[in-house]
Order: sequence, then C-alpha cells, then structure tokens
Amino acid sequence: MRILLIPVFLYFFVKGEYFMSGLFFTISGLTDFLDGYLARKYNMTSKIGKILDPLADKLTIIGILLVLVKMNIIPRFISVILLSREIFILFSSGIAYLMGRNFINPSLLGKTSMFLLYIAIAVKLLNIHVVDLALFYIVIPLNIISAVDYLIKAYKKL
Repeated sequence: MRILLIPVFLYFFVKGEYFMSGLFFTISGLTDFLDGYLARKYNMTSKIGKILDPLADKLTIIGILLVLVKMNIIPRFISVILLSREIFILFSSGIAYLMGRNFINPSLLGKTSMFLLYIAIAVKLLNIHVVDLALFYIVIPLNIISAVDYLIKAYKKL
C-alpha cells in the first residue's frame, strides 16, 4: 500500500497541492504503523514483508525529501543529511541481502527517528507552522546517531 501511495503524494506535491500531498503522506505513515502493529500482534511476518517494509520506508522518505529540497521547502543541508542516511541504509541492506545475511532489525532509536521524520514532513506538507522546521532539527541528530548505530551493528554482523 505504501509503495502505491508514493506516486500519489508526489503527484499532488508536484502539482502544488501540499495539503493533499501531506494527507496521502500521512496515510502512508499510518499504514506503516498499522502494518507493523498487526504483523507483531498476530505474528504475521513474512520473508517478502521483511523486504518490502523497509523498501517502502526508504522509497517514501527518499522520494519526498527529494521533492522537498527541489522545491526549496526545506533547507538543502537537512535533506542531504537525511537522504544520506536513507540511501546508506538502503544500499547496505541490499548488499547484506545479496550476501545472504539477515537484515539488521531497526533499533528503537531508528524507529523513533523515522517516526519523528514522518511527523516533521507531514507537518511541513500540511503547513502547520507551530513546529515547522524545529522537528527537522530534532530528527537530524537522531538520524545521524541511528545511522552510526546501524553501521556498528552491520559491522559486527559481517
């Protein structure tokens, strides 16, 4: 569902309909939460789900960050930092998969930083100025720390 929503919220974004884009982006984030909750609660994990879930996360975040920076809605340095982490994890997970290694389970820190990133982007798209860019400045250090944590875990696993 989340992968199918990517072109929808990007379409509205490019058309300048930020509220609709934010709405579909928010729905995407909620389906991510619901999917994870149901999978854990009913022990319904699958091999394909373990691939598609993080892939959907990365494609969603990479797609929206690219258009946010392209349209000058967030400062370029914020996007570069956040995109670097997402691309790093996407490629390192792909390499680990090709090497026959299991994916590294996301840490609480990683989940928290992604949750806050989803909120920061949704708030920006929905034009809620109360917190505006402040959430991004909270997310950046969390993302950097979780990337370092991921790198350490990947190194130990290999």
